[in-house]
Amino acid sequence: MSKGSTPQATSVTSKRFYDAYSQGYATYLERHTRYFRAVEAEIAAAAGNRKGLALLDVGTGTGERLQRVVSEIHPDHVAAIDESPEMAALAQRNCPSAQVLAMPLAAPGLPAALADGFDLVTCLSNVLGHIPRTQLVPGLRQVRSLMRPGGAFVFDVNNRYNAVAYGPLSVIRNVARDCVFPGGGDFTASYRSGDKVLHTPVHLFSPSEVVRLLRESGFKVASLGFRDYVTGQERGRFGGSIVVKAVSA
Repeated sequence: MSKGSTPQATSVTSKRFYDAYSQGYATYLERHTRYFRAVEAEIAAAAGNRKGLALLDVGTGTGERLQRVVSEIHPDHVAAIDESPEMAALAQRNCPSAQVLAMPLAAPGLPAALADGFDLVTCLSNVLGHIPRTQLVPGLRQVRSLMRPGGAFVFDVNNRYNAVAYGPLSVIRNVARDCVFPGGGDFTASYRSGDKVLHTPVHLFSPSEVVRLLRESGFKVASLGFRDYVTGQERGRFGGSIVVKAVSA
């Protein structure tokens, strides 16, 4: 590509996007370190002091966060999945104690591939926002089916009412739109890979949408809060990402 030329824009699947993004993901992780640490503290609290803990991380990415969680809570069994083979390979290197599978959530063969039930399931950094809308409830139901009695599901998603991230006017429009057409909305994530700019749709959730999806999937909300996506501090519903702990209904 010649200097100053405009890179080609290409719309791709989430899998292809994160295959390419795997090499640049460390910068994103560094930018949001304090937020990630705050969410990881909530994961540790959900784990408690349970003996023989089995942990599953859905959409594990590079596995660096999973390794930090493993070092904190010391589970007896660790498994992780990611739809991107490139990310799954990185995760296996970064968290060698885990069983890492390059499989998407809601894949029919996933339960058999994992074999064991889990006391704690995590799904971090808006992974649910990359799952096709038609697969969200089936995917969440699959998570519930993989959990042992008394298990916990901890996840975070992008909040479409986060005025700090998206601006007050966008949030006002989103609130008004959701009063008429509930169900959240999408934005486009972008990443430059060589001479191309890759685009992929990412879903933004409203708090009420999260509660509804969990209810449809057989979960109930144990806690739902909001944390600033940079500092990790607790915020109100218009100031942070949504962080949830859910249990079987």
